[in-house]
Amino acid sequence: MDELVTVAVGKSFTVYMTRAVAKRFEKVDVKARARCLQWMKRFADDGHEFLDETKLKHEGRHSTGDKSGTKVAVWAFKAWQLRIYGGLVGEKTFICTEIDDSKKRDAADQSLFGAAARKLSDYLK
Repeated sequence: MDELVTVAVGKSFTVYMTRAVAKRFEKVDVKARARCLQWMKRFADDGHEFLDETKLKHEGRHSTGDKSGTKVAVWAFKAWQLRIYGGLVGEKTFICTEIDDSKKRDAADQSLFGAAARKLSDYLK
């Protein structure tokens, strides 16, 4: 299991990134990084009610890859072409487990949904 980095703490949620995601996130364009952090802080304070799909998008339920067939909801924080994927673990914890920092088009990379779900499974146990 990857060590977690705290990104935002609010009255509704705490948002974390895995160390690998945080390392790549530090190298992202400053404007995109600041915008994404803004959405994460708003989510931590108020939940997803105040973030539309241009900021936080539900990408569906995806298999964790275990034998039980467990599926988890994968969400994407979005800022221009940057996408950070993760999901809820417990009632008040959101963990970002994948990042797409090299997007060249608007469509999401479908393979990252499954990768994010599989990595989230480590934190569900």
